Amino acid sequence: MVTTLCYKVIDLSPHGDAWPAHMEDVLNQQAQEGWELVTGFERTHEALQVGSTTAHVPGLVSTVLVFKRAGEL
Repeated sequence: MVTTLCYKVIDLSPHGDAWPAHMEDVLNQQAQEGWELVTGFERTHEALQVGSTTAHVPGLVSTVLVFKRAGEL
């Protein structure tokens, strides 16, 4: 029997006032499925503007959650 680690990455965009409840629902759902939260971080998205260079766009920020789960082969 060999144990392997599987990873899952979820990229969540804010949903206004419902954001804390949405984040809690996602975390609880993943825990029920046996996933363990490894880390989380904010990701700033970039966009190309016509006639310009790549720029950070305020408001286009998401939260990335990384989970792991042990499995058996």
